[in-house]
Amino acid sequence: MKKRDFKLVVIGDSGVGKSSFVSAIINQISNKECVQEKHPPINIPLDVLNHPECITTLIDTKCAPHQLPEEVQVADVILLMYAINDDGSSERLKRFWLKELREKGYKQPVIIVGNKLDLLGQEEDKDYHRIFKVIKQLVKDFNSVEMGIECSSSKKQGIYDVINCAQRSFLYPLAPIYSIADKSLTEGFRKALTRIFRICDRDGDGVWSDTELEKFQKKVFKRQLDYSDIAGIKDMIEEELHDNSNKRVITLEGFIALQKRGIELMKIQICWTILRFFRYRDDLTLDESMFTNELIFDQDAGQTVELSEIALSKLRQIFEIRSNSQSQKGNTINQKQFDDIFYPVMCRTNFPHLNQYYPQEQDITLNQWLAMWNAFSFFNYKEAYKLLCYIGIEIKLSDTFKEQNRKDSWSSVQKNIDRKVFHIAIVTRIKHGQLEKQFANLPLIITTIQNKTYAISLYDEMEAEQQIEKRRLSIIDFLLIDQNCNFETAQLIPIFSYDDQVPFWTQINKVNEILHQNPFGYSDFQIQQLKKQNGLPILEVFSVISLLAFTLTGGYFLSKKILQKNK
Repeated sequence: MKKRDFKLVVIGDSGVGKSSFVSAIINQISNKECVQEKHPPINIPLDVLNHPECITTLIDTKCAPHQLPEEVQVADVILLMYAINDDGSSERLKRFWLKELREKGYKQPVIIVGNKLDLLGQEEDKDYHRIFKVIKQLVKDFNSVEMGIECSSSKKQGIYDVINCAQRSFLYPLAPIYSIADKSLTEGFRKALTRIFRICDRDGDGVWSDTELEKFQKKVFKRQLDYSDIAGIKDMIEEELHDNSNKRVITLEGFIALQKRGIELMKIQICWTILRFFRYRDDLTLDESMFTNELIFDQDAGQTVELSEIALSKLRQIFEIRSNSQSQKGNTINQKQFDDIFYPVMCRTNFPHLNQYYPQEQDITLNQWLAMWNAFSFFNYKEAYKLLCYIGIEIKLSDTFKEQNRKDSWSSVQKNIDRKVFHIAIVTRIKHGQLEKQFANLPLIITTIQNKTYAISLYDEMEAEQQIEKRRLSIIDFLLIDQNCNFETAQLIPIFSYDDQVPFWTQINKVNEILHQNPFGYSDFQIQQLKKQNGLPILEVFSVISLLAFTLTGGYFLSKKILQKNK
């Protein structure tokens, strides 16, 4: 683990021994007495503590009785101290300190420290459960409280234990993965474990065999399991779940139960070792550095990105696991199964909803499932890659996508014969009639025609000017322009007139025919112009006037004016 800066702030009522505690640490480090009302921040040498990866700064505080010290703003972990021999200071933990921290929005882990252990009588000192009596209710009432510990600053008893506990709380935070009050794993941790389980389920059968468990252990912990180790793990799962469902194979619930038992046995470090191996941060989102790689393609020249066969194969496997295990039909998934696939996702996404697919059905088929991914990747491959990682597909970005050829010359267009995704943009003056009914405020409609995916979007004239002309040119394959619309384009894109009196899907199917009559729907005239391009950007060769002077074959035209003229 790489070294991490760690700021540990000590707070509490005046007289509970905060500065004495810091003095005791300094004395242990330097072997000299140092007594002050408030110490400046001190750096604790790495070699005197159990976690040298923490570059620890201990910060003393002093403030008015009803005020939080400013230093809590920089704290990674807070030591909230009270005096064991003073019932008033322990009552203030809940009545003021923890309440104030919560109301001010501080969410750092809090460790309750009972100081002045030496002032208790010998019999009282034997009461091992004393600290748990103090924090029992605090843990229920305040999510930030992680543990309690006792020490004696004057006798230098347990002071390093306090620091070590704080470091562990920083390196292996409990709150993101476990609720002490509910005695249960957090939803975020369960999501992360679901993703990890899927990644290590190499054969995709929804359970772990002994071999998969061994590979997981060796991969994460660099340790080989023997037969007795595996048997012990399964016994632990059986005790947690109170059944023997994991005797032959380990289920997802069994894997989750194993982590819960580990936390309750104070083996939190094991959970975080697993999480960090699979690139999780402290907030249980994936490390953003996983998604920083970019593909190199020329969007301005009409080059697009599509999912590779490797990625599509993995998506097929995910679909088939759910359809075969739960669906009676065996070839579809329903909304619940759809949501289950995306359960591990810990980021916002614009992935299409089921009602964006045409024809709209309660369940979706494999082809529809793949079409949704094809369309999503077409518009935003980076977000698609992040989503693939979250749902449990382990694949490099460079293996996930393939770049299609450019569309700014005839030679490039001829090489695009294997394209699977096309974008049809409809431009209208206002969203009216069957268009309004068809889109129903959806950002996109997705359909499959002859094994090709079509993403259909709707723009009004202003949106078309702002988005199609300036930013979205490269991913428009065909324009349907409403007859009442004044929108014109200087781009070399096949265009057809949209007629509100003709059924919507009749016109979409007509576009499909046009797109495949000639390469991507280009007319003979456009093909001739593409042959002249020699790779030059389209806008450098064409002007609006020259484009408006010619018509496209098949009855579709370059602009609204020519459309009206030829009606």
